[in-house]
Amino acid sequence: MHKSKSCNVVHPAHEDGPGTFATNFKRFYNPLVFFARKLLPDVLAAEDIVTEIFLKYWQKQKDFNSPLAVRTFLYISTRNACLNYLLQARHRARAKETLCLLTDDFEDFVLNRITRTEVLHEIYSMLEVLPLQCRKIVLMSYVGGLSNRQIARRLQLSVHTVKNQKIRGIQLMRVKARQRAA
Repeated sequence: MHKSKSCNVVHPAHEDGPGTFATNFKRFYNPLVFFARKLLPDVLAAEDIVTEIFLKYWQKQKDFNSPLAVRTFLYISTRNACLNYLLQARHRARAKETLCLLTDDFEDFVLNRITRTEVLHEIYSMLEVLPLQCRKIVLMSYVGGLSNRQIARRLQLSVHTVKNQKIRGIQLMRVKARQRAA
């Protein structure tokens, strides 16, 4: 095996035989992990990245024709892998944050729908006990969205009668609500 004095790198496998990969691994693994740890907050991720880089080096080792090319490949690949890791981590963090917000919003939405359903069920239950004409007027006004004048025309009643029936219906429903709450 030939060592280069300028880079202290063993020549690629196709020049010096099978011991080259092991020698380069021993020479560069710890410095590359140190380098990756300077870029990443996670020590295990740094070690995993360097291991992956050496796997790529193993697959491509015959492509290198100089010790400098090996060294450059290892450091640039480590840097790029660390940057990719950081970008993916940032993306995962944003996705998780968005998911949490969506989950919270969705839970609020569901709870609001449950509450609304229960309240509407109670209101409709109270409407059922109102006298028929009073119930019709309250439903037409609050559910149908009709004005007092429109209700009066449809039911052929005076506007004053419609107002009185609405007031009576609301008062009866309040009494029922108080009875249920007690």
